[in-house]
Amino acid sequence: MGKMKKRITVRFFSIDADSEFFNDFIAIHQANQVSGKPVRVFNVRDKKHFIKIHDEFEYRDSTVFFLSVVRERYTWQAKALSDGTISGISLNQGIIGDPYYYFFLPDRKILMGFTTGPSASVRSVANTVLQQFKKDRTAKVFVEPISKEQEYARIKDLVEFSEVRFSVNPASLTAGGDELPSIFKGLRSSPFMANSSRLELTISDFGDDGFSQENLLDAVDYLSDNECCTTLIVRGLDAEGESHQLNLNRAYLSYSTSIKIRDKFVGEKVAKKIIQDAFSSLNGL
Repeated sequence: MGKMKKRITVRFFSIDADSEFFNDFIAIHQANQVSGKPVRVFNVRDKKHFIKIHDEFEYRDSTVFFLSVVRERYTWQAKALSDGTISGISLNQGIIGDPYYYFFLPDRKILMGFTTGPSASVRSVANTVLQQFKKDRTAKVFVEPISKEQEYARIKDLVEFSEVRFSVNPASLTAGGDELPSIFKGLRSSPFMANSSRLELTISDFGDDGFSQENLLDAVDYLSDNECCTTLIVRGLDAEGESHQLNLNRAYLSYSTSIKIRDKFVGEKVAKKIIQDAFSSLNGL
């Protein structure tokens, strides 16, 4: 079997939480290592999640925790044979899903990682994983993309949104699956989606009767990591009533590379090397 070329994009996030969360993460990890149970399996919204935290190591003057995650994916897959037989895929144990790999640096309060599954889910899965290491269940943990120009942070200064304008290949939205933000889900069945090579759309319906700030942030996060998105502009007003226009296209910090592998998935050894290279490429982080 020849080698296949796979493009990988590592994304970078800041972790906003109180200091106790980072201490709890380290304490829980150390307890798991002592007990010989580095693996945890749990359910969120009827999807199984597998987490494995490897031994921490020192890299670039930081203590790094390498996490391997597999999130169950329901795709109603079938097995087809050359004799014409079509059947389901039986699984006696374990789960079938998308792999996610992360470096977590508690001392710097940052996390970086990638998946070979839906790229827009890297942040949501990271958030789900980190929630499992809270001793105080009421504590808040926020995972936010690190912006090259801090444009994403400026969105939070807007108290009123007036417009989101974007240009994207419709095929990238129809292939979004469960990770597609709610703003776009209604578009998938529209006739022009199948007949257009470029979708240019302006959304201006925000507020009680329109899209919420959470809807907007989900859409912006999804589009910012979409290589088929060529325009992404947000307009709105801050608390002082001043108007702002934010150009968010490819504003988030990321590292892209291509690898050639024979396997149909990226293993832990290769994944660790990819994230190390991504970390090394950032002099100011």
